[in-house]
Amino acid sequence: YFDDWFPSLHLHFFVCSLTFVVINSRSAQMASQKSKQPAKSANNDDEKKVESTATAAQNKQKEYPELDLVFLMDCTASMGSYIAKGKESIMNIVEKVKSSEKADVRFCYIAYRDHPPQDSTFVTKVHDFTTKPQSMRSYLSLYGAEGGGDGPEAVTASLHDALQLSYRKQAIKICVLIADAPPHGLGCSGDGFPNGDPNGHDPIKIAKQMAERGIILYVVACEPSLSGYKGAHDLMAGLAEITEGRYLPLTGAHLLPDVIVGGAKEEVAMAKLEEFVQQKMDAIKQENPDISETEMRAKIASAADAVGYTETTNNVDDDNIYGAYDTGNISIWANNAESLGHGLGQQQSLAQPAANFGYAQQQSMNTSALSTKTTSKLMHRVNKKNKKSYF
Repeated sequence: YFDDWFPSLHLHFFVCSLTFVVINSRSAQMASQKSKQPAKSANNDDEKKVESTATAAQNKQKEYPELDLVFLMDCTASMGSYIAKGKESIMNIVEKVKSSEKADVRFCYIAYRDHPPQDSTFVTKVHDFTTKPQSMRSYLSLYGAEGGGDGPEAVTASLHDALQLSYRKQAIKICVLIADAPPHGLGCSGDGFPNGDPNGHDPIKIAKQMAERGIILYVVACEPSLSGYKGAHDLMAGLAEITEGRYLPLTGAHLLPDVIVGGAKEEVAMAKLEEFVQQKMDAIKQENPDISETEMRAKIASAADAVGYTETTNNVDDDNIYGAYDTGNISIWANNAESLGHGLGQQQSLAQPAANFGYAQQQSMNTSALSTKTTSKLMHRVNKKNKKSYF
């Protein structure tokens, strides 16, 4: 038995010895290759730390809301005091929004004047999105208050340019139009382009496209100049309402920074509420496809109240300026007009109270329970973005 087993023992030792030699040979080869590799850089650990910090910063940035903020400013001669304040205040606005809202903010500046021959300098100048406040400072330094001519200005052209910008898909999109004159085509006396924008653009149609893309228009009306043009207040307020934005009259440039920063704060808060409202609208519509807008609003308001949702409001005192203003024509522009010409044909002759432009206007922010008015505004925003598929 031992003689039979012994040859296999020799074979076993031979295989083990061969395996040992191969393993040692490979180990030696690997050690040789490792010794030929360049020495590890002393900076590698530092590089990994930098990469880790950059990744953490990117992840943190993703937690913040994206905000694309566009300034459209009339740079004609009549805007002297507002441009001077604008140059100072927009920089404050840029820095305040960037620091206070913890948002991933980009800024864009569109300067506009008028079409030739009313103005021979430029119609619009677009300075694309930047994240750098110093870039905004350089943009602002390029323009003074000059030119113009016939009263109405190239407002429509600036809105058209704003619509063409490359907004981020998930960003809160706000356009702030700072103006003391209406667009062409409103029927103002001496309008050099009585048929509207000479390039065929229409402010009503542009505002509707803005609403579909989720671009919110804030009209900062420089008073009393804007109201000096018949129908300008109503049209400009109507444009803002089409986008579910705000019409903010200013009787002095001193309030400009607070009004715009307040608007940004309001919209950042509204974006969070809008997500909640859309989820509820989807669920309610699925449960009851034929539900009315009024019933849907009541259900959403009740759900918001149950979880304690609040709203942040940018309060700009205008009741003491315009008094009991009849908003009938504003509603026509916002809800019925398909174009500038179409809306003009529906305007009513309304008796309005005398404006008190000498009033010491105030601005403030406050937080309160979600109101029916804000619930309705959010529902309309969602509905317009979804091509009116809810109601």
